[in-house]
Amino acid sequence: MEISRYESHEFPADDIARLTNNSFFASKGFASLWENKGGQQVFWVAEKQGKIYAVLPGIEFGKGLLRRFVAMPDGCYSRIFFNPTMIVNQAAIAGQILDTLLKQRYVKLFLYDFYHSLPDDPRFTCQECTTTLVDISQPEWLPPDKKLVSQIRRAIREGIEVVPFDWEKHHERFLQLMTHTEHRHGRQSKYSPDFFHTLANLAQQDTRVQWTWCEHNGKPASSHIYFIEGGMLLEWQIYYDKAFSFLKPNQYTTFVICRQLARQGMVNTLNLGASPPDASGLAFYKRQWGGKTVNYFCYVLKNMLGKLL
Repeated sequence: MEISRYESHEFPADDIARLTNNSFFASKGFASLWENKGGQQVFWVAEKQGKIYAVLPGIEFGKGLLRRFVAMPDGCYSRIFFNPTMIVNQAAIAGQILDTLLKQRYVKLFLYDFYHSLPDDPRFTCQECTTTLVDISQPEWLPPDKKLVSQIRRAIREGIEVVPFDWEKHHERFLQLMTHTEHRHGRQSKYSPDFFHTLANLAQQDTRVQWTWCEHNGKPASSHIYFIEGGMLLEWQIYYDKAFSFLKPNQYTTFVICRQLARQGMVNTLNLGASPPDASGLAFYKRQWGGKTVNYFCYVLKNMLGKLL
């Protein structure tokens, strides 16, 4: 078995969609977001005699001695997709792919293995990650927490409205809201206006990006960004103004988007995103939505230079 590296222009999009079961995180659209941050889409492919047995999508950053490989960036996931038409030793192929990645001498490697497609490998540092998955498939689904349901009903009484994000109408106020949210958390935004513009364009073309907007009296209250991977709705980014917390726009937005997409048959599970171990308030909020806690691993490798960066 040979493990080969392909860039996105070397791999037809239709072939990638077929091999990855139409994964959003393996799509060219998703990769276009990270091009704004200097990344490029690559595929590590297990092949033999012209036949593809498995593929690991990811994003490369940097050049030369500073190359980094992430599968996938910023709270998103990757996995090894095995060709369903082939009978293979999946563990052996996964091991070969890891061996090949290590030989590339990436300064950093991050593999977020939400789907448990990678074997244990002592050469990597294994970091445990946690998220919450909620079954939203029932037509009349409601969160189990009575207080949360009461908050959602209050938002309905207040008459707030959740609409699709429109770059032309909303982007100036969104950038202010985003900056305000990040400053409140004591950090700088990781994403540029160009990144968000690319994301807005992608949302117009690909329904697997769901970007919402909620305002009150002409002022932004909240904006949520979701990604759809398979039947899973990943709550990726939330920006909001605490001055409008009394309206419960975050609770209402999550509820509305879940109801809407589940009834359309687009999703059946809400993924509330990774939970930092010290975020007790966030953990409490997630428990209100019900569901189950799910653990997965991020496999990390940093060489000496990577540890300094």
